[in-house]
Amino acid sequence: MDPIKARKLAKIIALIVAFAMIITSFSFVMFLPGLFGANGSVVYGANGPAVYAENGPAVYAANGSAAYGAAGDVDPDKKLENLRKYIEYIKNNYKDDITYKQLLNGAFEGVANSLDDPYSTYYETSGQADAFVQSVSGEYSGVGVSIENYNGKCRVVAPISGTPAEKSGIKTGDIITKIDGIDISKKTLDEAAEMMRGKAGTKVTLTVSRGGQVLNFPLTREVIKTISVHQKMLDKQIGYIQITGFDSDSHEEFESALSSLQKQGMKSLIIDLRNNPGGLVNVALNIANQLMPEGPLMHYEHKGEIIKTYNADDAAKADFPIVMLVNEGSASSSEILAGALHDSKTAKLVGTRTFGKGVAQQIENFPEGYGLKLSTLYFLTPNKSRIDHAGITPDYTVQNTTDLNVEELAKKYQGFAPMIEKEKPTAGSVGLNVFGAQQRLSMLGYPVQISGTMDDATVAGVKKFQKESGLYSGGVLDYTTMNALDKATVSYITGAGSTRDLQMEKAISLLD
Repeated sequence: MDPIKARKLAKIIALIVAFAMIITSFSFVMFLPGLFGANGSVVYGANGPAVYAENGPAVYAANGSAAYGAAGDVDPDKKLENLRKYIEYIKNNYKDDITYKQLLNGAFEGVANSLDDPYSTYYETSGQADAFVQSVSGEYSGVGVSIENYNGKCRVVAPISGTPAEKSGIKTGDIITKIDGIDISKKTLDEAAEMMRGKAGTKVTLTVSRGGQVLNFPLTREVIKTISVHQKMLDKQIGYIQITGFDSDSHEEFESALSSLQKQGMKSLIIDLRNNPGGLVNVALNIANQLMPEGPLMHYEHKGEIIKTYNADDAAKADFPIVMLVNEGSASSSEILAGALHDSKTAKLVGTRTFGKGVAQQIENFPEGYGLKLSTLYFLTPNKSRIDHAGITPDYTVQNTTDLNVEELAKKYQGFAPMIEKEKPTAGSVGLNVFGAQQRLSMLGYPVQISGTMDDATVAGVKKFQKESGLYSGGVLDYTTMNALDKATVSYITGAGSTRDLQMEKAISLLD
């Protein structure tokens, strides 16, 4: 190999490991100069990808060097030499012609993939990174669907309200398998997103898998820049505000909507975050600040330590009851807002457990022309609870039955264990009564594992069900509780397919 080319290749490869090490020390030093809307500062919590960045490019190196040396770590200089030989061997011996560009891009992608983090992504060009930022914070043309990597599959988190995807009937949980007939099983999440984008007015067909069915959705791309806040007055002076996303001016739209409702004599408020996939973190914090009393809004955690806390300033504390609607499609920035209002006791939450996307990503475009989206921080609620993979469990668990299949639910129920043992399980108990209760609680939306053991999560689920059903909430599976639980499950099944919004009805009943 030409010595000059070899040195150039080694230098390029060195950037991979050097970059991977340097971000460990420097990726968290960038904070917002102010809490809300500081010029040039952007913090994202969009479901799937998210971003935070300060004015101008981030600083990634101090004097051209960075520490590695975690306990048990390897010497990168030795590994770099091995990597260079490895790439050269493949280049010279692979059965087909292959370029160093292909191999190096694979190496860069491999560094990001080694994190086993679905939200960290290598971009071959800075333009790809810019396209993502634009899709979160500005206008773009596409179909309007938020997606995630789910066990290697492209799963819909939520269609954005009012977009072609939402109008066509695409739903949370759908697995996108093809785009215009092209199998995307080997595509990255960002490659799939790029295939769905395109000039407004052009057509694209999404093929999805839903409950064993294969469905095709022909869509016409539109400019995705919708009003993210919608408001109306319900009966008995209950205000209703729906937030469908957190873009650059959602906090201003919310402030205007809230003011309008208050002028109409609003006495209480419902905030609807269902199927809101997230967006700009600082916008979510701004909305929380408009409602909360003084105290923490959110914490950032990095490597096990809280490195930044944002606080409400008590400038516009809400003096009216608030109920917030959430579901499994409420993600990231939605969870930040829900967690802030829940922990501060500003609002009661109704619905089902939220998505559980509680990490922030930073996007950086490098002078060499590539880009990276890297998970750098965890979001914690004011009470310092992690959101990631946990979600937020509402105060009142209510499953909607719209579009559920009665026959499928009934068949599943027939396989449930009967709760007929003459015992009243308590914490630590094992048996069919516990197993059957867990099956029913899970169907109703309570976050329990079906194991047959009365673990802490099951006790908490039983207590929650008892409280919501007007029973003594001692956490014991007594006969009254098991009977009520079975009746609630049957009622849920028989109500499947109803067009009633049971979550909204519950929220209204709490405020009435």
